[in-house]
Amino acid sequence: MRDGSQPFYSPALTPECRVVNVRREVLSLKKYECAVIYTPGLGAEVLESSAKKYTDIMNSQGGTFTHLDDWGKRALAYEINFHKEGFYHFYKFEGGGKVIEELNRQLRIDENVLRHMIVREEEKAVAKKKETAAEPAGTGTVKEES
Repeated sequence: MRDGSQPFYSPALTPECRVVNVRREVLSLKKYECAVIYTPGLGAEVLESSAKKYTDIMNSQGGTFTHLDDWGKRALAYEINFHKEGFYHFYKFEGGGKVIEELNRQLRIDENVLRHMIVREEEKAVAKKKETAAEPAGTGTVKEES
């Protein structure tokens, strides 16, 4: 039983533990890709402002925006809300759960977005891309048959 003479001690309140927890949070950033299809009737300035809006959300929530791929207007595989075409944007970023939650929330609210999908890039796929980029063309090994 604890008497009132000793102060309550919790290891989670020490400064060392807080630093460790912050480091864990920083190390937990994962790489993501977000595909967004916008309605086909939008102008270039609206698309640019939407792209800036979502990159700002990624950066403000503790993530890091890395790349935007603009594929332009493409035909859809099937009609979505009576639209047969849409503008495709692919965002690449690093972040945690807060970034994903806020980005999903904002994309669901936006009337100009037909569909969106956020997927995490697998670490094996990222490592494999780096290996193939580093290897010059034509240096693969050829197995001879006997």
